[in-house]
Amino acid sequence: MSFHEIYDVLWESIKRHLPPQKPHTGRSRSDLRKLMNGILYVVTTGCTWQDVPRHYGSKSTVHRFHLYLCEHGIYREIFNELLNKGYDLNKIDLSHCFTDTKDIPAKKGEISVTTATKK
Repeated sequence: MSFHEIYDVLWESIKRHLPPQKPHTGRSRSDLRKLMNGILYVVTTGCTWQDVPRHYGSKSTVHRFHLYLCEHGIYREIFNELLNKGYDLNKIDLSHCFTDTKDIPAKKGEISVTTATKK
């Protein structure tokens, strides 16, 4: 799978959910867009945090930022906004969705839907 960095329109939707940049004192702050691209690089390519390209920030900074987003529910906020935008733009069509229940066990004594359809 190829990796593409966050484009400007998507970044505008994402950045409002990210923590505000702290005032600059001492060492320069990490660029949040580069950190997000580093996280997406790992998720998209399947590489380890150790293999994050240096231009996205240090591997430990990218990983810490990922953990921060997880712990504060920021991924969920971003996902919900993008999902709602998808509905608003008619980019999501649930008429083509289905649920596969073969891995859900039937309640005791009942026949599962999958078993019933095989008979």
